[in-house]
Amino acid sequence: MYILVLSCDKNKDTFKPFYHCIEKYWPNHPEIIYKTETVINPYYKTVCMNYPIDEWTKGVRLTLDMIQDNQVLIMMDDCFIRKPVDEDRIKYLCTKLNNNIACFNFEKSFDKNDEDTDIKGFKKRKHGSEYELSIMCGLWDKNKLKNVLSGNATPWEVEIRQCTCGYDYYINGDDYIIDWGYRTWHWAGICRGQWCQETVDFLISEGINIDWSNRGIR
Repeated sequence: MYILVLSCDKNKDTFKPFYHCIEKYWPNHPEIIYKTETVINPYYKTVCMNYPIDEWTKGVRLTLDMIQDNQVLIMMDDCFIRKPVDEDRIKYLCTKLNNNIACFNFEKSFDKNDEDTDIKGFKKRKHGSEYELSIMCGLWDKNKLKNVLSGNATPWEVEIRQCTCGYDYYINGDDYIIDWGYRTWHWAGICRGQWCQETVDFLISEGINIDWSNRGIR
């Protein structure tokens, strides 16, 4: 398994806090690969794919082609980890990512129609449900993800168009595996280009104090 962090040049101010948090709370993490347009992340291997935002999916597909494993943990660059990661659950999920399963979404279950399964701690999303396909932090089958990201689209269009390709999608029904501060319908990290106040407070408590005024705080 690799970790692929989907980032962009304008979010280079997230590189340092992301590095601090993941190295502190997941020191034994798998290899991390960053995707940006042109800016190199000094902490991790970086793949630069300088495509316009409406061809975002093309850049991600080409980046996935460079990863020599069929299991990829997708993270966004503002996933600032708050607590030790549950590595045992991730290892368990790696053994279950097969057959028609495309993704294990690490977000907490938010839909009463999510179905209980024999995969411990995870529920199955009902086909056609809201945000059945999500690009939140989650473990993906790489080839299935490439199929889902066919054509050219922005990251927002991916979730709006819900091109699930008939795959099965699962979501966390238990405690947090990776706690990056997000709570259902309550954002963390960066929202609409600005720092969330909760994130600023957390990062300052971690000893990280950057120029918050460049983005502003909401």
